[in-house]
Amino acid sequence: MKNFLLFLLFVPQVFFKDHPDNGIKNVCKYPIDEKPVVRIDDHLQGIWKMEEDSDSHNYFIVEKEDDHAYVLTYMNRSGDNRGLEHGRAYFSEINNVKFLVFPNWYREHQGYVFLKIKYISTGSWDVTASMVMDTTLYKIQNSSELRALFEKNVNNPAFYGRDLHFRKRFEFNSWR
Repeated sequence: MKNFLLFLLFVPQVFFKDHPDNGIKNVCKYPIDEKPVVRIDDHLQGIWKMEEDSDSHNYFIVEKEDDHAYVLTYMNRSGDNRGLEHGRAYFSEINNVKFLVFPNWYREHQGYVFLKIKYISTGSWDVTASMVMDTTLYKIQNSSELRALFEKNVNNPAFYGRDLHFRKRFEFNSWR
């Protein structure tokens, strides 16, 4: 398996549990960028835990795939589901704000989910992010239209869900 990314690790199932539509309408068929263009931060590789998740067996593995993408794996049920919730994640940038772009892991609702990165600590051990919760994403027809929507709402608090806090538990070869 290739190295995986990122920080953050977010898993749609974890994020969608509080959404009234169970995540269906805030999934977009298109990514912000058709291919990754923002270079990743190697220091985000590792094992991450979302602080809001009370189940100690749930965590994210972020590994580097290449210079522009991570492989993100969500582990739950004591780690017995590797590969089921697993995919490519990468950053897109709009007005100097980074968004993590990753696949929606609900098979019946294919597309992408987005996390606005609000904070990455010095040393990349803590990350604060908010999921884009706009319920019109499923209507978007292409990446250009999606980018325009994000540009218009990048600083609109109503466009996002609550803050999510991630703490790296173990770091992978980032060669500090």
